Amino acid sequence: MAAWHRSLTLRLSAAFALLAIAVFAALALYLGRAADAHMAELDAHELHARQHLVAHIAAQTRSPEALVTRLSDALAGEHSLLLAVDGPQGAILRWPEAAQAEGLAALPSQGGLQTLPQGGRQLRALVADAPLADGRLLHIAVARDIHHHTDFLDQLQRDFQLAMLAAALLTIAVGVLIARHGLRPLRDMAAMARRISAGQLTERLPSQAVPPELAALVSDFNAMLDRLQDAFQRLSNFSADLAHELRTPLHSLRMQTEVSLSKARSNDEYRELLASNLEEYERLSRIIGDMLFLAKADNGLIIPQREAIALLPLCERLLDYYGLLAEHAELSLRGPACTVSGDRLMLERAIGNLLVNAIKHTPPGGRIVLETSDAPDSVRLNISNSGAAIPSAALPRLFDRFVRLSPDSEGNGLGLAITRSIILAHGGEISVSSDSQATCFTLKLAKAG
Repeated sequence: MAAWHRSLTLRLSAAFALLAIAVFAALALYLGRAADAHMAELDAHELHARQHLVAHIAAQTRSPEALVTRLSDALAGEHSLLLAVDGPQGAILRWPEAAQAEGLAALPSQGGLQTLPQGGRQLRALVADAPLADGRLLHIAVARDIHHHTDFLDQLQRDFQLAMLAAALLTIAVGVLIARHGLRPLRDMAAMARRISAGQLTERLPSQAVPPELAALVSDFNAMLDRLQDAFQRLSNFSADLAHELRTPLHSLRMQTEVSLSKARSNDEYRELLASNLEEYERLSRIIGDMLFLAKADNGLIIPQREAIALLPLCERLLDYYGLLAEHAELSLRGPACTVSGDRLMLERAIGNLLVNAIKHTPPGGRIVLETSDAPDSVRLNISNSGAAIPSAALPRLFDRFVRLSPDSEGNGLGLAITRSIILAHGGEISVSSDSQATCFTLKLAKAG
């Protein structure tokens, strides 16, 4: 039952049925009132005609006895008509019988068309005063039994109730068919989604014959599959690169250990082996630490502390620290004093990675320039170095993990990926451009308030 409560087909069918019931109910109410008003108008017209007839006969008659005789002749055959005529001395005529018309004598003359119950039936009456020929005033009440009208209206209401029930059942049945047919594209999407797996991410939902209401859903679903395919491909490549990076130091450790155990060694030889193994352990530790940092960054767990940092002094300290590595190149720092908002240690790591990368790829006699610029709401830092241009096809992949432009490059290929994660965690931007003159990395950071 809970599944039916959540069923779109049932909800749409119930909504159609309620709409049909509401329409028929409103139509029944309108037609019932219109029929009742029309019948009341017909009754009023007929009662006015009978009242005028009685008044006309009374105006030509001088005695009550003669009036009774003439009215009895004029009303012969009028079995549905009730008439009560009273004079100053009391009742003159009750038609067709005294018991049926007695209650009419008490009706006021100014009431207009009136409806009153009598003996389990309803009467519609019209009351007026008219004079005899001798000037005496008569009280005339004319009425009709309207049971045939009320019976017709009751039957009309019953017919509409049956019609509403039939319309509701028919609408539910048709609504189920229409809803199931209309929701068929969703079932096709679900069937296709069941066929998609990690090994089959290339399939996409067709967008040509999709209803306009589902076009946005299909487009977003296909876009999600594109993102999943891209993420899965990058994850597969990353897993392969990580296995390769970890296999190299582990293979070196295993080989050195096997060689050392193949025969007895001196203490100095064992000490030299342990020192070599320690270097490999440190390399593994750096790779694992960098990967943990990137994993946290990918899941939004890197939350930098915010403080005002003077950018020029920070860059000066980094130039002093890495200056020994750049004896073959000229280092320079220029630009206005700028203050950024961020985590000092993270920004030092990010800028340091870019500076080390520039030093590694600057030929002897080249130049490395750090330049700041100030904008109304942000600060830019350009780190450029002379040297060979980076191929344009390689620029989009430059910030990916384990990307190295040449096989003999030192490092594990995670420095630029970490730099980008740090800058993005600060809400900033990082970009790179390269030509035959220089390669330039540009950082955009929020200005301190």
